[in-house]
Amino acid sequence: MKINQLVSTFKLAVIVVGTIYGISIATAPADAQEGKAKAAAPKIKLTAKDANKIALKKFPGKVEGKTPLENEEGHWQYGVMVRSGKTLREVMVDANTGKIANVEVTTDKKEAKEKADEAKMKKTTKPEKDDDEKDEKSESKSKPVKKKG
Repeated sequence: MKINQLVSTFKLAVIVVGTIYGISIATAPADAQEGKAKAAAPKIKLTAKDANKIALKKFPGKVEGKTPLENEEGHWQYGVMVRSGKTLREVMVDANTGKIANVEVTTDKKEAKEKADEAKMKKTTKPEKDDDEKDEKSESKSKPVKKKG
């Protein structure tokens, strides 16, 4: 009689622990996806067009190329390339305040090299997968175990 009670209690404990573990596994990928979505969509107040206008007001000339949104040391900034005569400036405009954060006089050659270096860094530094992702992949590759019953 006591053995049946112990077996029943053990079965119940296994079911409870299994359920909790299953719920945590099922919700983990959703949480990870939410984190990626938040990181991919920064909260900013200005558009690239706004940044272009701000840069041109301070440095009259012509905007060259696209105006990328960049994360510079935790601050979102637009990199506006303004050509005034023969002078090329990279004007960094804060994407929230609209203040000019930095101005760099540059050349087409320097900008091309910087772009190539950034592309090279992206290729060589692939983000490592965390242990949970590695475990999930190895589990999905393994064959299911058949139960005798």
